[in-house]
Amino acid sequence: MKHRLTIIMLGILICMPAISNARMFARWHTSMGSFTAELYDELVPITAYNFRDLANSGFYNNLIFHRVIDHFMIQDGCPHGTGTGGPGYTIQDEFYPGLLHDHAGVLAMARTSAPNSAGSQYYITVAPANHLNGSYAIFGDIIEGLENVLAIGAVPTDANDRPVTPVNIFTLRMLDLQIGELIPPTDEVFETIAGQVEFFVVEAYTDEAELSFQWYIDEALDPENSFLLETSFASGGLHTVRCHVASSDSISYEAVWEIDSGIQAQDAVSPALVDLDLQVSPNPFLGNLAINCELKTDQQISLEVYNLKGQKLRSLFSAFHKAGDLSVHWDGKNGEGQELTAGVYLLRLKSPTGSIYRKISKL
Repeated sequence: MKHRLTIIMLGILICMPAISNARMFARWHTSMGSFTAELYDELVPITAYNFRDLANSGFYNNLIFHRVIDHFMIQDGCPHGTGTGGPGYTIQDEFYPGLLHDHAGVLAMARTSAPNSAGSQYYITVAPANHLNGSYAIFGDIIEGLENVLAIGAVPTDANDRPVTPVNIFTLRMLDLQIGELIPPTDEVFETIAGQVEFFVVEAYTDEAELSFQWYIDEALDPENSFLLETSFASGGLHTVRCHVASSDSISYEAVWEIDSGIQAQDAVSPALVDLDLQVSPNPFLGNLAINCELKTDQQISLEVYNLKGQKLRSLFSAFHKAGDLSVHWDGKNGEGQELTAGVYLLRLKSPTGSIYRKISKL
């Protein structure tokens, strides 16, 4: 279990030009219905990004599932519809130990018997196929419409495993939603002290679609509607925080945290970020904001201003700095020198060990 640092930790924000380790989503529209997959680009980036780039180029549109084997898998990605074609190149095999062919809906790359021979052809399992583990690169999972995948897997086929009636893929496209880091991580119980203010963040962004956020604390809807929730828990015990993120491109994602608010104050310090501190004054401010960054070690740091939608407005400092104090002023303007309106903004101090954020109010 991880202990909580008393300063605010948030992480990389939404709507940034690029996010590493983001969750991406792809949707198939076929003659037998639609289904959606989540891609594991944070685990197998070569494979996932290759698939993303092919989908974005329209490579998979108007193809067919040329190979279907009942109780095994369905296969696509041959531009000729015969299983003999590809994109004109091959990619490196990628295997992540935690990704297994242990259920229906596993998305993985097809290849020949030769290593590193995958290109564009992929398959989706319709049953567990653990004998494939370690030989074929898994890069995603079906999260919606699995019943349509299973239906495709049960169509009549000929002696060559080709569907008697073609199963057409009208479009295969990436959806306009990417989910990056969840702060704090959701894979462990988050420990805090009753009454201590905590921040929960869902890093999410789109290219054009509109995003909406709904936060629930112990299943009660909270009025917060941005990518971050600031809250505390009144009494010790177990709690849940849930965020429902929806893109207008007909895709949504949910993050759920389990919280234990019964730990002791002396246990609430994580050593991971004690080499950073960030102070601002006055807050609220009018005119200029004085910012003091304290570094306990020599390190590369950046200091940036964001709005509450997670959009970076200005970079104030980005360089290697020796241990000690760094003083910076912000004049309330964006990177183009335009005066920003009054409101609440976020200041981020980032280093290789993590990030610290402060909410600041501009009058």
